Amino acid sequence: MILDNLSKIKKLDKSNMAGFIAEFPQKCQQAYKEAQKISLSKEYKNVKNVIICALGGSAISGELSKGLSDQLKKPIIINRSENLPNSTDKDSLVVLISYSGNTQEVLLCGQEAKQRKSKIFIITQGGKLKIFGKQNNFPMFNFAYPAPPRAGLAYLLMPLLVIFEKIGLIKKNSLKINKKLQNFCQNLNPQTLTKKNLAKYLAYAMFDRLPIIIAPPELVSVAYRWKTQMAENAKSFLFFEAKPEIFHNFIESVFPKRLNDEFIFLIFNDIKKNYLNKKSSKILENFLKEKFCWEKVPFFGQDALTQTFSLILLGDWISFYLALLNEVDPSPVRQIKKFKKHLNE
Repeated sequence: MILDNLSKIKKLDKSNMAGFIAEFPQKCQQAYKEAQKISLSKEYKNVKNVIICALGGSAISGELSKGLSDQLKKPIIINRSENLPNSTDKDSLVVLISYSGNTQEVLLCGQEAKQRKSKIFIITQGGKLKIFGKQNNFPMFNFAYPAPPRAGLAYLLMPLLVIFEKIGLIKKNSLKINKKLQNFCQNLNPQTLTKKNLAKYLAYAMFDRLPIIIAPPELVSVAYRWKTQMAENAKSFLFFEAKPEIFHNFIESVFPKRLNDEFIFLIFNDIKKNYLNKKSSKILENFLKEKFCWEKVPFFGQDALTQTFSLILLGDWISFYLALLNEVDPSPVRQIKKFKKHLNE
């Protein structure tokens, strides 16, 4: 089996994506500790909304922060545009996130937020965004991590959640990374054989098929993360649908019979256990059994943070193993770079 051949894995994984994925739990702890140094004035505690400006690998941190903050009483808006929402004003907190610091759309939002006198916070490694922050004395989380943006999630998400703590949007000390998460990650790494490795097993199940995730509302952001990781790491398509919305439209779809064996459905377990969720899940499973290949995707842990992070890790490892099955290096994103090059011509 190729996924148990460590020499073959090392040969394909030229930029050590496996190493970056394996470091995720540890880097989350480190980023959380470093983010405790963030200092915000009292004005930041009185915002009416939070607008997170980011794209690509940086934007997923905003999506996940919403999924982990369902108790928030103030709205969070993920802005992937070069313009701010009309609701942005002096009482808005605008978080500018750019891994490189040179994302044009984020820089334009920064200038607009400054004009509107919004509260501004910056998360970046450097570039023009760091310069913009220093010139205007905006609070900033600056970090250095030699990984692609999609592999640097810890340094984008943890400071964002710490900001939420500091301005009173979520409870303090609610972001502790369970040490058992590291053990969970070790069970998914290349050294663990396929017969004991859930990520390898699911990668084989998904290989040469079109995966469709069915996710509960609180895990839609994780499903989105899986989608983007499959695209960038595995160079593969993945789509997702959300419960309970699918029961009002998607299940009426009729797939071409000749393609039934080409799909695989991945069902995320419900974090929130209640009668309706259990019943609807059972109905969905019976519906899929009649026609399609499907797998239930378990999560690990008892709290929302550990459950979410375990699914992130599982998805990242699956995308890595799918890249190997597709016989490609997971790190390069040649089509994205080509697009950006043409865009800047």
